[in-house]
This record gives sequence, structure tokens and C-alpha cells, in this order.
Amino acid sequence: MPRSTPAPWRSVDRRTATLAALTLVAFGAAALARVLVDATTASIGSSTRYVTVPAAQWDTFDTANVIACVGACCAGAGVLLFGATLVVAVRRHRAARLPRLLAAVTLTMVVGAVLAGIAAGAQDDFAAAAGWTILRTALAGLAAASLPALCLAALRTRAARLR
Repeated sequence: MPRSTPAPWRSVDRRTATLAALTLVAFGAAALARVLVDATTASIGSSTRYVTVPAAQWDTFDTANVIACVGACCAGAGVLLFGATLVVAVRRHRAARLPRLLAAVTLTMVVGAVLAGIAAGAQDDFAAAAGWTILRTALAGLAAASLPALCLAALRTRAARLR
């Protein structure tokens, strides 16, 4: 009698892989928007917008603002998808060291956000301060997004110990 071969066990299920891919796409779109904003605003002088462009006309400054808004939305979606990916991964895997690993990564992101905030405050150049502020905000957002997965992993570990 023919036997079917069992499906190989996958360390990452499709849902986790899909969410991770969507997370990468969202962060990629946010990074692309950042590059486009820098390229668009490279030719803008600080006083030329108010002197040469009538108020009712669309210009590169308005284009850069729209691109920046889209990029910020993509970054926010990426952070939410990152948190969802971690929660799905924690639900799928019951590794005993997972809570410690998540805690270490979250703590590293928090410390990185604090250090980036300190570095941003020490900058004299506005562009450099903005770059450090973006890094600080990204690390703090990712750390906050990883908290639900960290709590779920800790609760699962505690429940397994009590059994």
C-alpha cells in the first residue's frame, strides 16, 4: 500500500514568513521615501520657496512633504508588522530561551534609542540631529512593538514551569 511522505517540519510557517516579508517591504518603502525626500530637497534653498513660488502653486517642497508622509506611514506599518511577526513567531515556537532572547534584543533597542537620543542632543547640524532622531524613534518603536511578544513568551514560559 502506498504511503504518503510526511511534510517536512518547517522552522518558520507561512504566516510568519509572510508577515516578515511585508515588514521588510514596508521598511524598504520607508527607506526609499527617505532617500527620495533627501534627493527632492537637495535643490531647495531655504529662502527661495517663500520668494519665488506663489502660494497656490505646487512645488518640490510640497512634493517632499507628501513623500515624507507616505514614508512615515510605511515606517509605522513596518513597526506594527514587526510586532505582529514577533507575536506569530512566539505563538508558533515554544523555545525555552525565547523570552531571554527577546528581552535581550528589546533591551538592546532601548539602550540604542537612549544613546541615539543623547547623540541627537549633542549635534550642532540640523541634518545630523534629524538623522539621530529618526534612529532614536525607530529603535524606540521597534522596542515597544516587541513588548507584546516578550510578554507572551514570558507567560508561556511561566505556565510551562507551573505544569
